Amino acid sequence: MQTLINLLGVTYFNPQKWSVMHQIKVDLHLHSSHSDGALSPSELVEFCFERGLTTIALTDHDTTSGLREANLCGSKLGVRIINGIELGTQYLDDEIHILGYGVDAEDRAFQERLSVFRTARLARGKKIIEKLSLIGVEVTWDRVVAIANGASVGRPHIATALVELGYSSNIKEAFRDYLNLDSPGYAPRVMIGPVQGIEILKSNGALPVLAHPLLSNAKSGRKSIKNLDKLIPTLCEAGLGGIEVYYGDYDRGQVSYLSGIADKYSLIKCGGSDYHNSEDQNDPHPGDVGPPLDSVYELDKAVCRAT
Repeated sequence: MQTLINLLGVTYFNPQKWSVMHQIKVDLHLHSSHSDGALSPSELVEFCFERGLTTIALTDHDTTSGLREANLCGSKLGVRIINGIELGTQYLDDEIHILGYGVDAEDRAFQERLSVFRTARLARGKKIIEKLSLIGVEVTWDRVVAIANGASVGRPHIATALVELGYSSNIKEAFRDYLNLDSPGYAPRVMIGPVQGIEILKSNGALPVLAHPLLSNAKSGRKSIKNLDKLIPTLCEAGLGGIEVYYGDYDRGQVSYLSGIADKYSLIKCGGSDYHNSEDQNDPHPGDVGPPLDSVYELDKAVCRAT
C-alpha cells in the first residue's frame, strides 16, 4: 500500500479568491484526461509544478488508470503524488462524491468494482444522448466517445460535444441548459450509496473523504448536500476520515462552517481546486485553493494506520 508522503513547506487557504499565487502548495482534488479532465496525467503534473505546487492528488472519476503516468512525471519533477480516486454515490436526491486517498491501484477486487461503475457511466451517457435527441439536440455517441478518447465517459464529454455543435457557448452553459438535474437532457446514473462507497474504499485501504459538500457556483452550480448535518454522523460511523473544507470558490462562511463540522467529528480538513482544465478562467486552478500542510501529515498518518 502506498503511504502519503510528508511535505516540507507552508500552505494555507487564501479566502480572497486566489489572489496570491504560489503560496498554496497542496491540491488534493484534480482530474486528468483519464476521466473528465483535459490534460494528460503528465501534463497535469507539469502544470501543477509550474504553478508552484509540491504535493497533489490525482482523483479521477472511477478510475486509477492515470496514476502510473502521474507518479512517473512527479518523480522527475519532484512533485509528490498521492494516489487518489473520486467515486460517485447517491443519497436521496443528491449525488454525493467520496474521494479516496492512498489508493492501492493493484487491488483486483477494487478494480472490478470500478469497472462496474464505468459501465454505469456508459449507460447513463447513452441515455442522455437519447433524451437530447427527443428535444431536437442531435449529438452522436461516436463523437462523445471520441472526445473521451479512451477515458471514462461522463457528462463533461457530452457538454464538450454540445459546445462543438453550437448548442452551447461553453461547458457551464451546456450543463445549465441540458445536463444538470433540472435540465431536459439529465439522466440519473445507477449508483451505490455513500456508506457503501466508504466501505469499498476502506476495503482497499484508502481513506474516504467527503467531496464538495456545499454549493459552488464556480463548479456548474454544484448544489449543497441536503441534510448534511444528519448525514455526516452516519458517514463517520461507516469510516469517513475527512471532508473537503477548502474547495473551489467556497467563501469564508462556507469554510468556517465545514471547518466546524471537521472539528466536531475529528475529520481531516482536505480540499483542492477540482481542476479539469476548464475554459472558464474564473474557475479555480491548481494553486488557487488548497488545504493546510497539516492535512497532508494527517492523511499520511491515517493511511498508515489503515494498512
